Amino acid sequence: MIKLKSSNTLFVGDTHGDFDSTIIIVRKFLEANYDHIVFLGDYIDRGIKQIENINYVLALKLLHPQKVILLRGNHETPAANKNYGFYHQVVKELGELFYNLYSTLFSKLPNACLVNNKVLALHGGLAEGLQTIEQLENLPKDKINVTDPMLLQILWNDPGEGIHGFYPNMRGIGIMYFGEDVYDEFARNNGIKYMIRAHEVFPAGYYHYFGGKILSIFSARNYGIKIDAKVALHDTEDKLEVLSVK
Repeated sequence: MIKLKSSNTLFVGDTHGDFDSTIIIVRKFLEANYDHIVFLGDYIDRGIKQIENINYVLALKLLHPQKVILLRGNHETPAANKNYGFYHQVVKELGELFYNLYSTLFSKLPNACLVNNKVLALHGGLAEGLQTIEQLENLPKDKINVTDPMLLQILWNDPGEGIHGFYPNMRGIGIMYFGEDVYDEFARNNGIKYMIRAHEVFPAGYYHYFGGKILSIFSARNYGIKIDAKVALHDTEDKLEVLSVK
């Protein structure tokens, strides 16, 4: 897990090979000179420019290593890549060796980010058995295939309105919805004010769960449907602003 001190942080949801949207977002980041930009994962699969998209954010990380944070999403895994396009595109254009290098790189990405000890950012959601920030810090790394149950749920789980505790998720075995009570307990015990996550598609590009306690953003503009893609800005006064990708 990455810990940041920041007065203005730009958060980016799923981009899924939408290279054009990523360019627009990065231009916003550079022109406004934000302290940090945190990508919440899912750079690849489904989109038409997956290789360009992931290479672009990797180059940005190389240019601004302290300001650019790249989190792991559920699509930065072989299980997703072989079903949703990245594996086949890389093997066709670059070869199997390059796909293996990408997989190794994905296994080294952080799984969460904590900003000013108050804002928790991750791709999916809270997991069964997760009680402390320290557990996030100790999640396994260098695992190309995600087999750890808690890490799986961090990457895959969704908030669920009207749910108490955890409830099986339609996404697959071992994946859950978590209720507002789960979030409230975790936030209270760890001093969390907001959670920002990605992982879900909304035509409006964002959704506020649990009366605004969790912000879910999606930053690709075309995903089978036209989406009003969004990013989020968090400032030093702990205010959240949702911005359009235009």
